[in-house]
Amino acid sequence: MTLADRVTLRAVVLPAESMASSRAEKLLSEYGHDVANARTPEQALELLQEEEADLLVVDVSNSNDNKSFIHRLAEMPVGVRPRNVVVFADRADESLSALRRRLRWHVLFKPLHLHGLLSVLRQLDGAGELAKA
Repeated sequence: MTLADRVTLRAVVLPAESMASSRAEKLLSEYGHDVANARTPEQALELLQEEEADLLVVDVSNSNDNKSFIHRLAEMPVGVRPRNVVVFADRADESLSALRRRLRWHVLFKPLHLHGLLSVLRQLDGAGELAKA
């Protein structure tokens, strides 16, 4: 089944701070998307392996584990990675910039990260990656 055959996208959210991730999860859910909340990087990987994800949202703020996870994910085969990755960060980091350039991942800085997430959803919709509800 392709994304065009579905009404919603499948998203996985890996938090670092409960407030930021719960807002992202709530936003995605309110837009009608299927959202799974991972408690750990290992659980996020399990969710990604269970079923292909259209979007992964990872908060790396104050979380070395989450930051390591996205770097490991970047080295995995394309088929394992989600179609789109959004990284929430609280400060600029050259390694994140390199991932953004190399893989075209979205790196969004707090406190405007949710506005950026909305923009990413609009881009996906405009590119035909989201089916109309």
